[in-house]
Amino acid sequence: MDQPHRPEHSEAGLENIPIIDVAPLHSADLGERRRLATEIYDACTRVGFFYIKNHGISEELIGALHGAARQFFALPDNQKMEYSVAKSKKYRGFMPVYAEEIPATDSPSGLVEQNPTGALLESFDIGYEILADPQRTADDVLPPDTYDLYGDNQWPSDEVLPKFRDTYLRYCAEALTLCRSLMRNFALALGLDEGFFDPVMNFPGVTSRLLHYPPQPVEGEVRDGLGAHTDYECFTILSQDTVPALQIRNAQGEWIVAPPIPRTLVVNIADCLSMWTNKTFKSTVHRVVNLTGQERYSIPFFFGVDYNTTVSVLPNCISQDRPACVKPFKAGEFVRAQLAKTYVAYGEEPSAKRE
Repeated sequence: MDQPHRPEHSEAGLENIPIIDVAPLHSADLGERRRLATEIYDACTRVGFFYIKNHGISEELIGALHGAARQFFALPDNQKMEYSVAKSKKYRGFMPVYAEEIPATDSPSGLVEQNPTGALLESFDIGYEILADPQRTADDVLPPDTYDLYGDNQWPSDEVLPKFRDTYLRYCAEALTLCRSLMRNFALALGLDEGFFDPVMNFPGVTSRLLHYPPQPVEGEVRDGLGAHTDYECFTILSQDTVPALQIRNAQGEWIVAPPIPRTLVVNIADCLSMWTNKTFKSTVHRVVNLTGQERYSIPFFFGVDYNTTVSVLPNCISQDRPACVKPFKAGEFVRAQLAKTYVAYGEEPSAKRE
């Protein structure tokens, strides 16, 4: 493995969140893909956040999914509660406003403060499904669910929300294709073989969420839509609507707005990949505060590797003055532990181990 280029600055700089044209992801020219990897490496090491354009997911499909989100959250509360996360062993489904907490947690970026009031949002969560994976066939079966994290999605029927499930699964299929391509480019950026991560992306540890942020309930009183946090997995792809609310914390502790930009998605590095790279890639603290007086909808797609993957700090990211930041760990065990801190219903260990 080649030694990746080291940035001169060790802290994330957020004055300008870059916009990267990722069309070269699909170029037959390795030189083009390497040039893209250099650009992505700079964004991942300096900021941990970047916008991507020409990403391959159609605006029509993204618009349809945002429409589906609006339709779901417009349902009466009692109907949405029919898909409550309380009915799922794996916390898939609907969660009402203020039900979610973001606890203080040790992340690669340092301590994140606790949000005592609960998140000013409502959500609908799904996880990886074989039917949403273009690399799988309908006859494939999920691997052993060691960490109790696969499956258990709850879907409104077509009678309740026509084509809701179909639209969401089509989006997930295209998002998976994009995420795998990004991971291949991350490998190039890190001085690895382009296919380095391929063997650990067979049944990726994926969660996607539909999020609805109401306006602030009391004029002049600011409540976090989603408190300061880092994400758990390898990275996140976020589709925003037109309402600005996402904020990113820079090295000086200042909050920088990441406004919606038409025809782009936001990508941010998460804890697992940051630790894998010995914190070379930044997992940057961010939050959502909706001060616009408008309703906001966003759709994050959290991408992680197969849950049974052993994550061990890359040797070419270790040096005498930068020892490994963490001992090897299982991706699923790490994700499970983080979920247990956020959601009361989760235990740090799967139910099979607790019984």
